Amino acid sequence: MRGGNLLDIVLFCITMYAMKKKPSRKKPRRQGPEPEEDRGNRPETERKDRVLQARVSPSLYNSLVAQARRLRVPVSNLVRNILEDSTRMVENIVDSGIEIAEAIGKGMDHEDLSSVLGWQPMMANKRLACSHCGHPIEKGSEAFMSVGAPSSRTFVICEDCKCKI
Repeated sequence: MRGGNLLDIVLFCITMYAMKKKPSRKKPRRQGPEPEEDRGNRPETERKDRVLQARVSPSLYNSLVAQARRLRVPVSNLVRNILEDSTRMVENIVDSGIEIAEAIGKGMDHEDLSSVLGWQPMMANKRLACSHCGHPIEKGSEAFMSVGAPSSRTFVICEDCKCKI
């Protein structure tokens, strides 16, 4: 500031005063990842997506980079979109599979039951459809599995249908 005019000195002083007075907008950096319990307490607007890292083959990497360039999006956005779409597609396939199983279950006739020797009580480990009426059997609920000859078809029925058969 030597040899500066009065205006330069005043501007310098105002700038220094403003810098000291104005609180820093930057948050201090934390060491390491933020604990999970702290993340849940922040408002929705302050939460950030999680980072997922994965090793991929060079050919897959080159393919992703080329596709991202064609679409003019960052590779991370392309990968995120692919993962979200794939997850949604698998959920739809599972839901459709349950609907198909329910539809097939309605087709069980009394000829199929001729090979059944008895019914074994069981707890469903996943969502199923009753082979007789097609109603869903939820995971954790009681169901009955057919016991028959080794080559016979296996059926799973709900409690209501066990009483009817």
